[in-house]
Amino acid sequence: MGETAMAMVQRNVQIRASPQETMALLSDASRWPDWYPGMTQISITAPFPEEGGKVVFKVRSAGISMPITETVLEYQPGKLQVLRMEGLLSGRARWELNPDGAGTRLTTTFEYALRGGVFGKIADSLVVERMNTKSLEQGLQNFKALVERQ
Repeated sequence: MGETAMAMVQRNVQIRASPQETMALLSDASRWPDWYPGMTQISITAPFPEEGGKVVFKVRSAGISMPITETVLEYQPGKLQVLRMEGLLSGRARWELNPDGAGTRLTTTFEYALRGGVFGKIADSLVVERMNTKSLEQGLQNFKALVERQ
């Protein structure tokens, strides 16, 4: 019994900005709705973006509004941010920045489980993984554009 099987979505993007410039926008949770699709009603609790800080928000996808709380588990400025996700989706979000030529390679990994037992597994395989992948891909492209415009 024990552990729930986790789904994983991983994508990366090359950004024409330094890891420090990239992290400055990534770690500013007040700006997340500017680039992550469907994110609304955000509330930030200190010491975010440092370990223990929290962000509570809602993500609207396929007509469903999902409240999610993310807590910072690890923060290395210009390098790494790892967040624990709790809500209808639970798991981890890992944002890793690596210098790459004149810019930064941002690799994002979502590992998550959907609440709902068997229904959750069916829903995930049919719809949720596709929506999460699409949202992550769109979010990364929006984020890249926003960082590169600054």
